[in-house]
Amino acid sequence: GWLDLKHELSDPHSRWPLQHTIPRLRQFSDVMGRKGVGRDTHVVLYSAGHPMAAARAWWMLHAYGFDDASVLDGGWERWVSEDRPVSCAPCEYPATRFEGHARPGAVVSRIDVRAAISDPGVLIVNALSRPQHAGEGVHFGRAGRIPGSRCVPAQDLVNPRDGRFRSPAELRRLFRAAGLRDGQRVITYCSSGIAAACDAFALVMLGHEDVSLYDGSLAEWSNDPTLPMETG
Repeated sequence: GWLDLKHELSDPHSRWPLQHTIPRLRQFSDVMGRKGVGRDTHVVLYSAGHPMAAARAWWMLHAYGFDDASVLDGGWERWVSEDRPVSCAPCEYPATRFEGHARPGAVVSRIDVRAAISDPGVLIVNALSRPQHAGEGVHFGRAGRIPGSRCVPAQDLVNPRDGRFRSPAELRRLFRAAGLRDGQRVITYCSSGIAAACDAFALVMLGHEDVSLYDGSLAEWSNDPTLPMETG
């Protein structure tokens, strides 16, 4: 089946500058139920190119209490390169009932992030590129980053040769270099919550339990002049 992140799985009540915020539970449950996702279902998610879109879908399922989901390592490209079966035929599953619930702390607001800036027990992680983190290149309002945040680009989590996630040891080194300590709470962000979901997925995959995603990300933060920004 196909998931439409932009339309089916974004909150239609969001207004500019927000673009892809997580839908409310009822909308999400209706979509998942129509797709056949329910009790005793195992979901395997994949995307073409970088796995961040698949990770975003995984994170929404996680945020609504569904844990029986996986991301296909290497995605579509790896599947095709290994000559595995493909089809153009429509793929549908019987509709069912998705029984979700909001997982506390999975998604946080700008209020939570602002409080976290001064909290040494929280690491705020930017999943955008290092130039964007410094305030260079493409930006989404005011240039720069959330003060005190550290950069672990979502692009760096994947091996460019085969599109697979780097080894657990390599991923741990990336996050430790950004200052992550064992057991520390992490909040990830990017421009609109897509790349941030890839960082969040990688952290959970490594066994890190206290991970939140700032869904408004820089689309919200950088366009609110009351919120501080940092460059350099």
